[in-house]
Amino acid sequence: MVNLFSRVIIPEHILEMQNLQYSEKLLLEDSVPPGTEQLGQVNVSSLGHFYCWYITGAYTTLYLDGELIKDNGVNYLRGQLVDGSTNRQLFNDYIPFDLIFTPGRRKSALSTTVLTDPGGNNLFYPQVFQYMFSVNSQINFKVKNDSNTTNYYSVAFHGVRLPEQAISRREALNRKIQAKLNLRKQMAASASPAMTKKLKK
Repeated sequence: MVNLFSRVIIPEHILEMQNLQYSEKLLLEDSVPPGTEQLGQVNVSSLGHFYCWYITGAYTTLYLDGELIKDNGVNYLRGQLVDGSTNRQLFNDYIPFDLIFTPGRRKSALSTTVLTDPGGNNLFYPQVFQYMFSVNSQINFKVKNDSNTTNYYSVAFHGVRLPEQAISRREALNRKIQAKLNLRKQMAASASPAMTKKLKK
């Protein structure tokens, strides 16, 4: 969050930057039948590359007791994330959902004991996951369900969209920023100690 007293906010500069890159979230939701593996997918689309920073997720913990669907709070889902453009596996194995996703378990209206089921998780700690997904590719999520009934999940990928048509402008801006940094370094190297301290400010 911007400290309103630390710098002047210039809308034109912010709008220009947003034309080059902007915050975006991609949502993947799916259901996984009992004892099976299901492939969930979300399209990165033709808008541009998507640089993921964090992931969050929620899932159900349902099981079948006789003919009744119940919720015991035990995680039955585990997944393998795959870069659809290269088929690169981004986990070394199928990782249980309760090890990577928050807020995590959520209550389900499908449970016949929903009124007495354990409460859903409230903690929210986005998992750091930095990875560049290329334009026109897919994010693939292979999920296994070890329960004897269907379970459901949602995953949000939090990141930055890099519009395809703005590549040359981003490169030009990066060169401009790099030139300024190099100039500051040169000035600092040749300045007196007092002037160096002033430049750092």
